[in-house]
Amino acid sequence: MDLKSPHFLLGEAHWFGSGGIPARMPYEISSPDSWSGWKRQRLKPAIVGLLFPAAWGIFFLAGGIIPILLDGMGSGIGVPLWLSLGMWSGSFILLWMSALFQAFNQIEGSMLKMALWLFIRVETALLCTLFWLVYAESGGWIDILSVLISIVIWLSNLVRIATLFVWPSGRWLLPIAHVDIGLSAIDEPWISESKRWARRPLAHRHIKSGEVGKTSIILNLYGVREDGQDYIALHVIHPSGYLLDPFVGPSVGNHSPFSRLGKIFADMPNGLSLNESIGSPPVNPVVARWPDKMQFSWELEEE
Repeated sequence: MDLKSPHFLLGEAHWFGSGGIPARMPYEISSPDSWSGWKRQRLKPAIVGLLFPAAWGIFFLAGGIIPILLDGMGSGIGVPLWLSLGMWSGSFILLWMSALFQAFNQIEGSMLKMALWLFIRVETALLCTLFWLVYAESGGWIDILSVLISIVIWLSNLVRIATLFVWPSGRWLLPIAHVDIGLSAIDEPWISESKRWARRPLAHRHIKSGEVGKTSIILNLYGVREDGQDYIALHVIHPSGYLLDPFVGPSVGNHSPFSRLGKIFADMPNGLSLNESIGSPPVNPVVARWPDKMQFSWELEEE
């Protein structure tokens, strides 16, 4: 099934190239039996928004550090220091702004969470120190070493952001027939935030770092309405605020441009462990029938 027009669940054709909307991506797997009746809603891939800033970031990085390197070796080309520093810092700003922009445009996205995820790192303090050393016009080997280290830091930022954004973004939905979905009787480790359904966060659960990898994860039940039909959605939220599709296969890592380096610089969960840690749905609402336009041909054949 290759659709050309946008679909609420499957996404938009231009996200996937010229072949239309695929029924299933290679890394997508079915939900566990306990989540039967829920359906995946694909969200816009964030990795596309990183390509342009990354390309220009390389240009700015080269344009900024080459004059500094030449000055450090005693062969300056007359480029003002302020211009070199501006291009050098601009290469990092482009990467960071692309991540913040994605956070601003995503469901439940938080620019504050993304900023904390980007900047609360040892590398940020080190980069500021290197920038100050060059700004102080130390000259010689100090400038050369500073810009060389900054290249490694820039690459680590690129790998980290790209590894996050290459994970497919999505959530899982279930249509409901009644606003009382059982939030008052929700069991631990889930924590209820509302007594009845509403278009906002309804309940959440925290999965600590170490259970699914080197990062913590927040599970969130969220109220959604589309074309007059009410739904509950499962959101799996990375510390950056990015929404992760929880039901993906091991092949998801094969689509990363930095599949090996990503394991070093990025704090992403293990897909299999995440799948197992989610468990069963925390509520058992009265389920409504899926609207006809959200029924897929292969599902109708199975019925």
